[in-house]
Amino acid sequence: MEETSRLVVWTQHGIYGANRDLGETFGLIETAEIYLKIAHLPRLSTITDEALHQLERCFGVNAREGYLQ
Repeated sequence: MEETSRLVVWTQHGIYGANRDLGETFGLIETAEIYLKIAHLPRLSTITDEALHQLERCFGVNAREGYLQ
């Protein structure tokens, strides 16, 4: 695990999450659990990289290097 990772999923054991506070940690873990439940389903609608870049600018955040085109 890299030092930049905030989430670890152990198959058949559980999820470990770390964040600034309990609420953010809980949200991170819940997001991962939802993703794991739906990851095998077909994608009906996707958001474009450009739309994600717009969200980055709007919220003043940056996606991890290499995640978006």
